[in-house]
Amino acid sequence: MSLWRSLTPPIQETFLIRGTRLLDVVTVAGPDAATYLHGQLSANITGLGVGDMAHSLLLQPQGKMVAWCRVVRTGDESFAIVVDRGAGSAVVERLERFKLRTRCEITTEEVEAIAVRASEDGVELGESVVDDGRLRFVPLGWSTLAGADVLDPTAIEGLSITTAEHLIEPLRIAAGIPAHGSEITERTIPAELPVINMSTDFTKGCYVGQELVARMDSRGNNAPRQIRVVIGSGEKPKVGAPVAEPEGEIGVLTSVAAVSDGWVALASIKRAGLDTTAAVVSGQKVEMA
Repeated sequence: MSLWRSLTPPIQETFLIRGTRLLDVVTVAGPDAATYLHGQLSANITGLGVGDMAHSLLLQPQGKMVAWCRVVRTGDESFAIVVDRGAGSAVVERLERFKLRTRCEITTEEVEAIAVRASEDGVELGESVVDDGRLRFVPLGWSTLAGADVLDPTAIEGLSITTAEHLIEPLRIAAGIPAHGSEITERTIPAELPVINMSTDFTKGCYVGQELVARMDSRGNNAPRQIRVVIGSGEKPKVGAPVAEPEGEIGVLTSVAAVSDGWVALASIKRAGLDTTAAVVSGQKVEMA
């Protein structure tokens, strides 16, 4: 399902736009960086080559979320963990917790990135990491929305990109991409999010929080709640507005953005309401994808 034509203002099915995205970049560097992160993150970290990116989960010991991240290998002994602004401190705290006698240093930096978004892959940005280990951009890596978050403006020199700041958040929501503090909190379990399969190597050895991920996977990731895209008309509701059906409340909106003919949202929906065709928000019938 494409929502591009309903965004404000309407844009073509083929588009290339830019806006701003606030990120935290956590750097882990040292002789033990690769093996340490491999035991802390859900992705295969030791298998990454320089410049490679992997989505990954960073979990609490009991398996609940700390952060969903993009991990880029920036050198033989260095990695950049890229997360939404506000998640960096939690990532550092969690990684420092188990770093005893590990030869690596962990630092964090707030970055204002250029969010490049496209309707399809094929935008050429060159190498993501330069020879000195500096990260130029990190791919979005999402199946229904192409693009990258650019840290070095030279990566997009010569490209004709339309500035459309107001579209970055609606595109995120319409694509179903979860955000820290909205869809991802310290109470979230990974199976609630549409990222677990793309972020987890189920063949690797142990990592912190693995037990809950493996248990939910064996049960078909049938979590008590899951994130869904919700599309409505009329006035935009507030985050926290309930999603209901005739039998009662089935969920709550976690992110909301206005579009030209209404609004688009992400919602945390109870298992029993995932297949409903009669969902209502603020008295208006909505479509749930």
